[in-house]
Amino acid sequence: MRTPEEIMQDLDARVAQIQEQAGRAEQALADSATTLVSDDEVVTVTVNAGGTLTGLDFSPQARGMSGRGLADLVLDTYNRAVEESSQKTAQIMSGLLGADSEAMGVINSFTQPRQEP
Repeated sequence: MRTPEEIMQDLDARVAQIQEQAGRAEQALADSATTLVSDDEVVTVTVNAGGTLTGLDFSPQARGMSGRGLADLVLDTYNRAVEESSQKTAQIMSGLLGADSEAMGVINSFTQPRQEP
């Protein structure tokens, strides 16, 4: 039978392991910015792991586009970048939580592309 001290040592070791894994996941998420360029190379967007827009650049060809056309191109490129970022985030988190865990199920429900009605 294990002593209370052995149980506490095992628990402390497990907590340290989880903290180390969480730290690696946190750093991987911080480093996982996604930059995507539109097919015509007019728009470049960068999003962070949470899908927040952190960068937006236009090539000189953007000047010749209509406002609506440019807006549509930005939204399309942004949406594709968010989808790619979501896949990266899910991959990073599955390494920490386990691909089949209940917590990953919750994350996947937010990171999977939404189907248009």
